[in-house]
Amino acid sequence: METAINDKMRDADRTRQAILRAAQQIFTEKGFAEAGVRDITARAGVNQSLVSRYFGGKLKLFEAALDAALDARLMTDLPKEEFGKRIVARFADERDGRISPLPMLFGAAADSDAREIALRLLRDRVLEPLTQWFGGEVAEVKAAAFMVVSLGFFTYRDQLPLRQFAGPVDPALRRWLEDTFQSIVDG
Repeated sequence: METAINDKMRDADRTRQAILRAAQQIFTEKGFAEAGVRDITARAGVNQSLVSRYFGGKLKLFEAALDAALDARLMTDLPKEEFGKRIVARFADERDGRISPLPMLFGAAADSDAREIALRLLRDRVLEPLTQWFGGEVAEVKAAAFMVVSLGFFTYRDQLPLRQFAGPVDPALRRWLEDTFQSIVDG
């Protein structure tokens, strides 16, 4: 009996994760307004009713998908002394299969409810942890500056690609990014 319950729980977790991953992909590709529950469940290979069962609807699914994509530890687990070099390496070189939250954030801008969720999650999951990590009187300014520079990097690499960001980042641009990020930490 206990094995059957554990198997059901594992199946439910796998189904929930499949829906979440498919939602991240569809919200990334289409944006919130254009993404449909039917698209998401087709990609996940599950029945549409499971979105309501596990997430309560499209908006809550968007919130869960974006929340899962935002992880300040990608920044805050780096040593402050080498932050510039390490964060640029992480942003520019490491492709670990993670879904970038940026397209989901851009795709949320046109819908007031999705935008409100995106802003709250950005504040709670990125700005606040970075502010705590920076510490000090101007910690929130540093966190905001970091977000502005990194947003520019990802925008011009992924959303509106510039030649300088295609493939390896140009060495001069890379040095500038490293120095800029490090000066935010040190400043």
